[in-house]
Amino acid sequence: MGIRTMPNDSAPGEELIALGRLAGCRGLLWGTGGNLSVRYSEAHFVITERGTRLDQLDPQNLVLCPLLGEPGQPAQASSEVQLHRRIYQRRPDVHCVIHLSPLYTTLIACSEQEPPTDLVPETALYLGQIARVPYIRPGTEDLARAVAEALGDDRYVVLMANHGAVTVGDSPLTSFRRMETLEFLCRMVVTARAAGLRLHGMGQQAVAELRRSVYHTGG
Repeated sequence: MGIRTMPNDSAPGEELIALGRLAGCRGLLWGTGGNLSVRYSEAHFVITERGTRLDQLDPQNLVLCPLLGEPGQPAQASSEVQLHRRIYQRRPDVHCVIHLSPLYTTLIACSEQEPPTDLVPETALYLGQIARVPYIRPGTEDLARAVAEALGDDRYVVLMANHGAVTVGDSPLTSFRRMETLEFLCRMVVTARAAGLRLHGMGQQAVAELRRSVYHTGG
């Protein structure tokens, strides 16, 4: 059974509240769409409550969930609770999962366009290889398994057709940086197509050299 509210001094709770407000400030939200979670312990994670506005969260809107729970448990958690659960089960390195549907990212998710991640250094470094899954009804075990499998062991971004995106990372800031960078990339692609511009990437060799340089210097 999940615990509906988190203690007021809960660090994971504070992280999610700050994350929701940041997403709102960056224009990545609309309505009550999207859900956020952080790993709480080896046996639990904290997720946003279903039907809440992510930019108006308080501790009452956060739900403690068992990592080994069944689909839909606990009932007050986001309808995508199983998606988050499957990711944490598969990826012990993931501390935070973000699912949002920003405008340009969702436009790309509703198309067959493959956004190239080698356009600028930030997209190459933060996004890596973007995975895709076909449309699967939201809130289902099928979608949860498909997204977790698409992430595999070394991917951090998944586009869900006709739905939005999921980004993961070892911290809330890293996960958010990936979502923000993804939206920037998709906006570049959509804007370029509308303007009739042809985009040129850096190329895989340049990306590899960039990553080696950054990792070597600790940047």
